[in-house]
Amino acid sequence: MYKILAAIVLALAFTACTNAEAEAEIARLQSEKESLQVEIQTLQSKLDSAKAKADSVQKSLSDLDMQ
Repeated sequence: MYKILAAIVLALAFTACTNAEAEAEIARLQSEKESLQVEIQTLQSKLDSAKAKADSVQKSLSDLDMQ
């Protein structure tokens, strides 16, 4: 019984050890995620600017139609 319990404890201890490759992959993916978030923010800003410009052009066209 003691040997089985010891084997279970050792097995859990080995699975709890850190895996350097997995940690490196996690760090790489987190870095990629951050890069993509910056790109998304940049694209969102460009989209907002384009929408504002389109709204301005639409208003100008509407004003011309009224005259």
